[in-house]
Amino acid sequence: MKGFGDNKKSKKKIIKNVKPTNLKAQIIHKAFSFHAKGDIAQAIKHYKYFINQGFADAKVFSNYGVLLKELGKITEAELFIRKAIELNPKLAMSHSNLGVILYDFGKLEEAEASFRKAIELNPKFADAYLNLAGVLRDLGKLEEFILISKSIIEKKFFNKGYKLRALTNISIGNLLLKKFSETILNIKKTDELISQGALDLIQDQKNRKHVSVFLRFISSLYPLLTKNNDNTDLKRIPHFGESHCLSFAHQMLSISSQLNQIQPVLITGAKAWHFATSEMNKWKDSLNKQIKHHKYSDIVFISFGEIDCRKDEGIISFSLKSNKDILEVCNDTINGFVNHIEIILSPNYSYRYYFGIPAPSIKKELPDELDIKRIETIKIYNSLLKEKVLSRGSYFVDVYKLTSSINGMNNNIHMCDKTHLSPESLSILFDDYLCKP
Repeated sequence: MKGFGDNKKSKKKIIKNVKPTNLKAQIIHKAFSFHAKGDIAQAIKHYKYFINQGFADAKVFSNYGVLLKELGKITEAELFIRKAIELNPKLAMSHSNLGVILYDFGKLEEAEASFRKAIELNPKFADAYLNLAGVLRDLGKLEEFILISKSIIEKKFFNKGYKLRALTNISIGNLLLKKFSETILNIKKTDELISQGALDLIQDQKNRKHVSVFLRFISSLYPLLTKNNDNTDLKRIPHFGESHCLSFAHQMLSISSQLNQIQPVLITGAKAWHFATSEMNKWKDSLNKQIKHHKYSDIVFISFGEIDCRKDEGIISFSLKSNKDILEVCNDTINGFVNHIEIILSPNYSYRYYFGIPAPSIKKELPDELDIKRIETIKIYNSLLKEKVLSRGSYFVDVYKLTSSINGMNNNIHMCDKTHLSPESLSILFDDYLCKP
């Protein structure tokens, strides 16, 4: 979600360059300057002083809301952003910032309305278009998701960095909708933009990495997919997951002598922990909304957890910060995750298949301490997940057993890249690595 200070560390959206002509303007100028430089303590000091003086300025309230959001004070941030809108309902940035907050709270439809309002007020607001596209994707409104992304490409005033992100969106949307010919066309267009330096124009480092990884994945995955599966009579199985659900996009699979087709349902960036927490969030709301679109089968696939087991975030990071044992953190995460998923999915799908996560691919010849922690974490995570899933009467697909070598690292036999499974592994998993309750 492109906004301010969100979980993806997007570029700060603050208003600056105010000329100090009087006391009020001087305070605003200093507050905005400190905020832009990253001097949060001084920015807070000046924002608070401005507000305590009884001054009312929509840009100040909006920017202070930005800062509070960055500090994790989301409820308080929402109050100041709404005050900014009250002071100036025509300030597009405030509506977009409110949309980011609502999105984080798991109020996707309200977030959609806020981003649409921001675009109405400022048709050149590229970040609002991308934010809206993200919400539409998470709501399962894929045709609209593609249309909004196409509108970015069509507008001459958006730079190539925005157009590259939009093309990435379109490639993902077309893949989800089984539009294979359009997918390959968009892959070619993204290659052209990258050759023209578009990737370097994406200012936020995490967004730049996200685009790069997704494009490499789709480019490596696409040639491996079976594309002659246009039989509309096949029973579809929804596959809820982050990017790993794309590995088996629209592939055919026989279960109990019934031929099925796998329908990927992408919930970008979702961790098992996001479903384990008691708080409502965008990933939970997306899952709830997506279920309504995908209740055509009594079977469901679930693929989450890989992000939780990365070196720089999730279980390992939390374990180091909290001084808690990896085993304890894994157990808490998995218990909360499976309990929530079972409550949500069991009334809708009688047969639930949880996919474990692949063994890690380590680039170095000699793994460092964090690499070793990751290897051990993934081994523990899969073992506990298998135990928990089977105890709840669901199926477990042992991806780890398929992909691991004797040292716990990936054997690189069944992967389309360093992270994601190849489509051909689907039938192998169900033939040889399916664990029944």
